[in-house]
Amino acid sequence: MKHFRALCALLTAAMAASFAGPAGALTGVSSWAEPDVVAATSAGLTPDTFAALSAKSSVSRAEFCAVALKLYEAERETQVPRTDQVYFDDCDDPDVNTAYEMDLISGRGSGVFAPEESVSRQDLCVILDSVREKCEVEKPETTVSADSFPDGGELRDYAVDATETMLSTGIIKGVETSLSNDPEQAGETVTLLEPQGTATREQALIMASRFLDTFDAEPLTPSDLMEDGALLAGADDPETEQPADEPDADEATDRAEEAEAEEPEEPEEAEEPEPDDDETLNLTMGEPVPVAGTVEEKMEEVFGAGGGYYTDQADAESHMVDVTVQVWSLLSSGQKTPAFKTITVNEAIADEVQAVFQEIFEGDEKFPIKDVGGYAWRSSEKSEHRQGTAIDINYMENMECTIDADGNVVRITTGTHWTPETDPYSIPAGGDVVRAFAAHGFAWGGDAWSSKRDYMHFSYFGT
Repeated sequence: MKHFRALCALLTAAMAASFAGPAGALTGVSSWAEPDVVAATSAGLTPDTFAALSAKSSVSRAEFCAVALKLYEAERETQVPRTDQVYFDDCDDPDVNTAYEMDLISGRGSGVFAPEESVSRQDLCVILDSVREKCEVEKPETTVSADSFPDGGELRDYAVDATETMLSTGIIKGVETSLSNDPEQAGETVTLLEPQGTATREQALIMASRFLDTFDAEPLTPSDLMEDGALLAGADDPETEQPADEPDADEATDRAEEAEAEEPEEPEEAEEPEPDDDETLNLTMGEPVPVAGTVEEKMEEVFGAGGGYYTDQADAESHMVDVTVQVWSLLSSGQKTPAFKTITVNEAIADEVQAVFQEIFEGDEKFPIKDVGGYAWRSSEKSEHRQGTAIDINYMENMECTIDADGNVVRITTGTHWTPETDPYSIPAGGDVVRAFAAHGFAWGGDAWSSKRDYMHFSYFGT
């Protein structure tokens, strides 16, 4: 990843030397900042709301929330669905409310966020450090103390640790200021921390770009969003006991409930998703496609005789390999064109995975795949993603949801819909994708369990 970013930096520096700036980006970018701002834009860190705004004006609290989400998405190489819930009386911005759900930012209390206020340098460091923690990047050694700056005492207690982390990594730097207006001291400067000062939009992008170059986070597979708190619909879902042979309930609900508990004034309850009639009818499935092999046979194939699920991340990753597969990509014109995707899976099933995707590619449907994820170290010991034996496909269009005894949607937990009759990215029941996976021993979350549906999910052991 570092080598790739270094190459990007060279390319963007060349772009900055050749062009005045990317179309639709900030205006009036300082000449010294152009290479870094172009690099940030190329890395996807520039929010659409920055278009045509002054680069040298202070970045607002709401604007930096958008930058923080872009930074998280770039670090984890994923897309974060924006929430529909509103937690603040003075701000319904989806970026702000999503950042709050993810615990990247906090409000001012009493339902106030103050979205238009400039973000202070110390608060900017706190948000960046929250992104670091959310990306599960180990905290670096602190080598720069706030006390080394003449005004370090102005730093508030809550921001000391985060600010020193950002200083130690060079993501934020001191501000060189003239020592005095006295002509006899002309040219003498002092470096200040200025924790209560503000940052400009171009400075915010530069810091985000430095962050991306400094920290390497593990890519996030699409369904990791269930446990990572990025999509938190239906926070009021009552606790229900999950059958032992079905997947653990996602942890997103817990995150939402914590967020509501921290807010001094309780926000209005979000209405549960209202699926349309067609979608509801689709959830009552026919007979599942028969899945090849037994769980016992597969367990022995993957873990060896008497072996079991991995309990150590390093051990798990020593058994993972990258598999590159050919898929169909759907262009905006509606045309399908061949493309390639790389998936990390358990080495024991690498050949099976290769065969599955080859059969899908050769199928009559030419099913298009834009998102695919495999191995990811999860907190749940039951997670098949943690074993490298689960694969998710097109997560937004193949939702995960809980259902009642009649097959009706109770709550959508990940994704937005499953409409195979109208959406080409939704996986049809009994279609090429399901049949290919089943033939090679993978159960489909669209018909495998009685109390939930996970249409994106294919698992080797059926969990």
